[in-house]
Amino acid sequence: MKVELAAYRSFGDDTLMNDTRADRRTELVCLAAVLIVAAALRLWRLDDNGFGTLYYAAGVRSLLQGGWLFFYNSFDPAGVVSLDKPPITFWIQAAFASLLGFSGWVLHLPQALAGIGSVAILYRLVRRPFGPVAGLIAAFLLAITPISVAIDRSNNTDSWLVLFLLLAAWAALRGSGPSLVLSMALLGVAFNVKMLAALVCGPAILAAWLLSGAISWRSRLAWMTAAGAALVIVGLSWAVAFDLTPAASRPYAGSTKSNSMLELVLLHNGLERFVHTRSPRPAPLAQAGDGRRFQMYDRVPTGPLRLATPTLASQVAWTLPLAILGLALAMGWRRPHDGAQSSLVQWGVWALIYGIVFSVAGGIFHAYYLSALAPPLAALGAIGCVQLWRRGPAYLALGLALCAIWQIYITGMSIGWTSPWLGFAAVGLIGAAGTLWFGKQPATIFGGVALFVLPVAWALSPVFVTGNRVLPYASFARWLDLDDGRGVILSRNFQALGDDPKLFAFLAEHRGGAHFALAAPTTGMVAPLIIHTGQPALAYGGYFGADPILPLDTFADMAKRGEVRFVLLGSRTPDSETRQGQFVRWVREHATPVDPALWRSVPPEMRRSVMLYDLKGS
Repeated sequence: MKVELAAYRSFGDDTLMNDTRADRRTELVCLAAVLIVAAALRLWRLDDNGFGTLYYAAGVRSLLQGGWLFFYNSFDPAGVVSLDKPPITFWIQAAFASLLGFSGWVLHLPQALAGIGSVAILYRLVRRPFGPVAGLIAAFLLAITPISVAIDRSNNTDSWLVLFLLLAAWAALRGSGPSLVLSMALLGVAFNVKMLAALVCGPAILAAWLLSGAISWRSRLAWMTAAGAALVIVGLSWAVAFDLTPAASRPYAGSTKSNSMLELVLLHNGLERFVHTRSPRPAPLAQAGDGRRFQMYDRVPTGPLRLATPTLASQVAWTLPLAILGLALAMGWRRPHDGAQSSLVQWGVWALIYGIVFSVAGGIFHAYYLSALAPPLAALGAIGCVQLWRRGPAYLALGLALCAIWQIYITGMSIGWTSPWLGFAAVGLIGAAGTLWFGKQPATIFGGVALFVLPVAWALSPVFVTGNRVLPYASFARWLDLDDGRGVILSRNFQALGDDPKLFAFLAEHRGGAHFALAAPTTGMVAPLIIHTGQPALAYGGYFGADPILPLDTFADMAKRGEVRFVLLGSRTPDSETRQGQFVRWVREHATPVDPALWRSVPPEMRRSVMLYDLKGS
């Protein structure tokens, strides 16, 4: 403890870093306040998000119905096709649902708790080398990072990815050989949350470990070999077990062509994040010539300035100038055993590599991926605050001014240059001028607090407007009822095609002896039925409708045997040359349309209408 206190005092201003017993109590009170803020942003109105991503929610409902389904991460209760993500997040959600009951709120709760836990872990990681003030500021910055709030309020996997990456970072910074093995094992767990997205952080974690201890190079090589083995064993164990299981004894590997989980790792969750390898699905509601954008992905142009575009910068980079200044100023701190250098390298390399990856990713890209950048930017921003404070008014004024100008750019480009909300960034500029003229206090605090208002406003937006629940995004413009420039699909939430209680009741009454209550080309069309009834449903084309899960002849035989009776199809006619088009044509030729008045609650003229077909007697 004495060594830590000496490091704190020598690194920063004694007025900031003193760790007396009274100050420790104050610190704990401040930490509790930060965690309360994090919890409020993540738990308040959480039930407004419904079931979030229905695809994942249906998978969890299926996992609850048996150990075999649970292990193989099945999307449907019949075990036909698996989810297209690794199982860790869904196993955790299923555990919560088994204890608390299956509901949308329960499915979102684990991610909210993971987000709060990430805030606490980041506080500890930054506090140890840089002092309590830096730790508290880092925790607060992560707590109010808009995209972190948005993703932690969803049932997507990224919240758990961030948590396990932070745990791996914590283990690596311990500096010992066993701690590296533990760190790589935790990175392997993160791999089983979101596959290759986790390994991007590997170089940062390894670099931090190399700078954290005083182990000989021979021992380091031995421990690195053991750690690499731990990463491979933990990371690939489930995927290999899945692929080694005979195809007839497990679900089809969703979003693959060869029914292989390793293909899913390398292609759909790997290469396709950088390069488009499949044709994009036509967006629902699209109308030619109406002038509106119907895009499924955040199509921000790639390049070195990609993350500086307001669409992305508003999600994670409100204090980017502080992070850059913090890294630059703190790199001059050279004490061999306090962990400052290894910590700085970890946060810097983490931010740099993810920044490069996200800047060049030209395939499937969503803004919520940026949540992986939130911890290093929060840590570096906090270090920058402390460094600027201890270096004097001129540096403080520079930091406040740059941050204010940056926030003016983001806000003006996002909600308009005449918005009164720009006034808070202007107050930051006034605070910078006052700091330069009068000294550190109170102008610095006044300006600094003003610069927190805009990120908090963006962070509050997902609490009050859910937008597209599948693709979380913090949009203050949407909260103000303005166009956020992301297009119709990305800015709104749409009811799933098969989400109709009247349909569920009709199927329950007329299903008869059919094994599957419903069949449809995609998982999205049958997910609501699985969520609300838990009944087996067949998504014969997987998530995109193009997975070769079963041949058309097999499907026809299943219809003849009575295993499949009702098929739900969208109003759009796919290309007859595609696999989905062949299925649709066969169903329309061999089945009888069911009168919509019997099963549909919405009027038939609805643009997203669907048609139910009866295969009885086919």
